[in-house]
Amino acid sequence: MLAMDDRFNTPHTDMIQMEVLGHKLQLAQNPNSRHLGTTVWDASIVFVKFLEQNCKKGEFSSPKIRGKRVIELGSGCGLAGLGMALLGCHVVATDQIEVLPLLLRNVERNLRRAMHSPSEFPHIGPLGTIEVAELDWGNQQHIISVEPPFDYIVGTDIVYKEHLLEPLIATILALAGPKTTIL
Repeated sequence: MLAMDDRFNTPHTDMIQMEVLGHKLQLAQNPNSRHLGTTVWDASIVFVKFLEQNCKKGEFSSPKIRGKRVIELGSGCGLAGLGMALLGCHVVATDQIEVLPLLLRNVERNLRRAMHSPSEFPHIGPLGTIEVAELDWGNQQHIISVEPPFDYIVGTDIVYKEHLLEPLIATILALAGPKTTIL
């Protein structure tokens, strides 16, 4: 159980530090923003810890996942996409235009740091890549620009309003191919 001082999302927490796959990540956030995508949400933390627990064997082991194309929907601060890139995937981290400056800053800072600091998980192998792109769900131009299909489609804590479900599902279907895994 976390003590109140250990909570990630307080009105005064603008930087989250956590270890993921042997790398110390620093994620800028803005919990006071009107946009929900500027906060590190619990589901993204659970997702990267799941990757960490399953990276030695199985579907998320480095030999099986390295080089795979991944798109993260509603990336926000970018934690889930960073986790996939640390495993060697080629990630397109997407969100609405208002969130992209924060997302880009987090991606650049953390990939640069990861390149210069060896992981405590030697079985993982080389880092992947992350590209940041605008993607409004249902926008065909945005969907085409990210060049689907993807091997994996990832989304953590991405839907808060019922009216967004239809464009989200349409976007997932447009991004997926016959062998896509949706997480």
